[in-house]
Amino acid sequence: MSFKLALLGQSCADNRIHLDEHLKSRWDIGLWLPGEPVDAGQALLRDADAVIVGSDALVSGGAFSILPAARHLKLFQIPFAGYDWLKPEMLPAGCLVCNARGHEQAMAEFIIAGLLEWEIGLRHMDADFRGGSWRYSGSNRTSNSLHGEVYGKTLGIFGYGLIGEQTALRAAAFGMRTIAIARSPRDKVPAPLDWMGTRADMDRFLAESDYIALVCDLNAETLHAFDKAAFGKMKPGAVIVNVARGPVIEEEALYEALSTKRIAGAVIDTWYIYPNRPLPGGTPEANPRPSRFAFHELDNLIMTPHCSAHTPGSDLRRWQSIAANLDAFAKGGRPATVVMEGTRPAA
Repeated sequence: MSFKLALLGQSCADNRIHLDEHLKSRWDIGLWLPGEPVDAGQALLRDADAVIVGSDALVSGGAFSILPAARHLKLFQIPFAGYDWLKPEMLPAGCLVCNARGHEQAMAEFIIAGLLEWEIGLRHMDADFRGGSWRYSGSNRTSNSLHGEVYGKTLGIFGYGLIGEQTALRAAAFGMRTIAIARSPRDKVPAPLDWMGTRADMDRFLAESDYIALVCDLNAETLHAFDKAAFGKMKPGAVIVNVARGPVIEEEALYEALSTKRIAGAVIDTWYIYPNRPLPGGTPEANPRPSRFAFHELDNLIMTPHCSAHTPGSDLRRWQSIAANLDAFAKGGRPATVVMEGTRPAA
């Protein structure tokens, strides 16, 4: 038996080779690209059993214009982690929504790299030495020549799924103490954590953490979880790392905490404004500033453009997990990464 699969977006086309290499079940696969006729996309979705929606099809808005045609859709696959933009009522009742795995290794490495760079400061040493200075030489014992180390410091992990687990393992390898906040309590504290709590334990979490890594979903519970009050409970020397979603941190509170040096700094990879996705009433831009605040002028911030998982290995592992989901569905089973179900009534 063959099932019908619709691929939406160039990013799906670019990774088709990974899907073909790992897919074991039979699928009749069609492709629609943003900019192609809407009726062609609607025709593709009309009889599709499953769809994979690439990020470019979402950003362009094209995917949303043709989704209502998907009347019999049973599987909606996202080739990345976040699904806060998707509402159950957009999809037919019972349609399974799956995200992808495989990016957690790269994201954990990115977090640890941020911590190490904050402590060691290779970019500053390199620029200084290229300029002719030996200020950071090991023979210089002045206090401003010394760099730090992560050893012995406490990393607080907010959200403890696959990314949190991989981050804790790497942090422990550097001799860091790790603690975590999870959505629900666990019967046993997973290694290598020192302790794990829930949002009820936030005050302790904030007070103990030298570094805080945000690796949670964005939902009603995590929206603005880090606001002015939370920053007020953090150590003055604390550094926050956000690879989750921008709005997990309240935007103005983050800018105030950094600009007033309420906390020592931040490594921010996820933002508030994205290319061609302006704030309400704004004008789409190809290369906008990522916030309405001047974060780019701050000297206690490392800024990156939402790229923590942007590696060839992540792409391969994600599409391996997608192929496994499609195979499970084709065999009548439940895919491993279901995150919600559609609720739209039949027409």
